[in-house]
Amino acid sequence: MRDSLQSLVAHCGGEDLMSETRRMAARRVAALEAELIMMEDRIASIRGKAKQPPPSLLQLYGMLADRQRRLSEALGWDRSKKPVNDIDLASYIRGKARMRPTPMEAMDHE
Repeated sequence: MRDSLQSLVAHCGGEDLMSETRRMAARRVAALEAELIMMEDRIASIRGKAKQPPPSLLQLYGMLADRQRRLSEALGWDRSKKPVNDIDLASYIRGKARMRPTPMEAMDHE
């Protein structure tokens, strides 16, 4: 659940760009994802024994998957981008360039 929630927060542009309502929806989507994964494992295990999963399990799985989809729509299907400050980006690029070894330094380490 924690990994799913972190991914959803990143999808929405980060904690600082999320409203409390979106945060609650993301938490619920992540909780449903954890439950759905456990149910998928159970269904696969049952099928691995050449048996049929009970219809009630498949019905619950479908209901939870649909509920997750509806909650996900509130978060949006397209990823939100964090705004990037051009000055910060330029200094980041300059810092990365300073960290690269010169061709002579690179040869010394070979």
